[in-house]
Amino acid sequence: MLKKLSFKLILAYVSLIICLVLIVFMLLGALLRDTHIGMIRDMMSSNAQLIELALKNKENKISDSRLKKEINTLSEIMNLRITLIKTDGVVIADSDVKDIKHLDNHLYRQEITAALNEKTGSSVRYSNTLKIDMLYYAQKSGDYLIRLAKPLFEVETSLSRLKSLILNVSIIVIITSIIIITLISIKFTRPINETLEFAGEFSRGRYEKRILNYSDDEIGILQNALNKMADTIVGTINEHIFEQEKLKITIESISDGIALVDNNKNILISNNAFTELLSINTSMDKKLYFEIIRNRKLNSNIEISLKNAQRSSFEIDTTNERILDVVLNPIQSKKSLQGILIVLHDISERKKIEQIKSDLVSNVSHELKTPIAIVKGYLETISENLDNKEMSKDFIGRAIENIDRQNAIIEDIIKLSMIESSTDFQSERIDIKNIVENCIEILTPKINQKGLTVKASFKRGQTFTTNGNQFLAEEIFFNLIDNALNYNTPGGRVTVSGEETDNGIIFKVKDSGIGIPEESIGRIFERFYRVNKGRSRSTGGTGLGLSIVKHAAMVLQWSISVKSGKSGTSFTIITGK
Repeated sequence: MLKKLSFKLILAYVSLIICLVLIVFMLLGALLRDTHIGMIRDMMSSNAQLIELALKNKENKISDSRLKKEINTLSEIMNLRITLIKTDGVVIADSDVKDIKHLDNHLYRQEITAALNEKTGSSVRYSNTLKIDMLYYAQKSGDYLIRLAKPLFEVETSLSRLKSLILNVSIIVIITSIIIITLISIKFTRPINETLEFAGEFSRGRYEKRILNYSDDEIGILQNALNKMADTIVGTINEHIFEQEKLKITIESISDGIALVDNNKNILISNNAFTELLSINTSMDKKLYFEIIRNRKLNSNIEISLKNAQRSSFEIDTTNERILDVVLNPIQSKKSLQGILIVLHDISERKKIEQIKSDLVSNVSHELKTPIAIVKGYLETISENLDNKEMSKDFIGRAIENIDRQNAIIEDIIKLSMIESSTDFQSERIDIKNIVENCIEILTPKINQKGLTVKASFKRGQTFTTNGNQFLAEEIFFNLIDNALNYNTPGGRVTVSGEETDNGIIFKVKDSGIGIPEESIGRIFERFYRVNKGRSRSTGGTGLGLSIVKHAAMVLQWSISVKSGKSGTSFTIITGK
């Protein structure tokens, strides 16, 4: 409260008024006392002239006793002490003293000295004779001086009454002034308090707060300016928030991981892709980058970039088996480094594709080169042994088998390339049950040759028709059934079943074959991938069958999954309705 402006104003004005009242009280008291004494002095002067006149008329006819009596009579009439003094200071008569012989010489009294020099004189002093303060007035009259004296207790009594009256009036003035000043102070400081309240609320985030009902004076102009300033600040804040939201949405929509590290090594900004790529599952708010990022190579390069302000790019391997291309861009002002922008690009798929391409080229070269080398060897042997018809016939047959195998590989490569690149597969209504039965019929010679049992199991009363493409559906089921035959055990069985559900038709191709090792299940749909390369070639497979199945299912938007164990392998296909 003591620090409030209103209290300071009230205290200052009240102190000023009290000081002024005290000064006025002191000056007025002194003035009234001097005025009162002056009036008594004037009265004494008139009385001295009357005494002089009375004594002159009787100057040669009066005795000392008669003079004493006259002075006493005049003293009673005038209510004054009257003393007659010779010019040498000897007292002739005194109205208040019976025996004047004991009186001191009055020559050097202040009023006597002044009267001798200037005909009149006065003084105020304590009377040792009467033991009170007295006002003395002396006037020269011929060979003697008339001195009049009056006690000042009447003056002091009058002054006390006047001072009491002035004091009461002063108290009333002070109280009235305090009330008036308080009201004025409250009225004056109310808009200032409203302004302070507005500033406090605004600083605490209540941006809708405004000053209402402001006046037309300078404070009102200031309040109006503050309102306009608040509107401008709120508008600027809203613009920044909008821009920040746009930036946030833009950053979050980017698939690359983005983060900003300031020169104090704190992560300021990051998107979801950044946390996902680095498998970060903790809050990054107000934390150092090395507390969040758990990759030694990335952290060391960030430290170097912060130190040297140099751009760098490199690749890192993450714990979630991803390969990331990292770019560190320093953000600089004119004189200093502000931070580092980190950009993470997931190149795992690209690396995988590059590896697949490399493997494809290697596999295609190997798969095509081997039959050609075998055929060439057979032909060279035949050319050297033309007379041996039986051997030539056998080698020619083997050469034809290898050419057929090479032709099958080429045909599967062409099919796979066509399925991957073409978007012209016409959607039509197809009967999958009929397609499965046709595939089994085509593969009957191989089934009989291997001594296997193939069974098609479809629920009665269900049509098993769906939207798709006849060619792609035939490729899917033919390759799955053929794969089940190739990797089955002697005397084994293959079951193709189908069932209509609310979500679509579910088909299963299950065999009792050798199964697929768990570590190879994720790779069986890759081109030319073989679990057992020797067995694959002996069965006549090209290594592209399951790749054709996968891409054909992707075109048809069918899902395919596989389960395998010691009792065989089961492929599940879910088509649309």
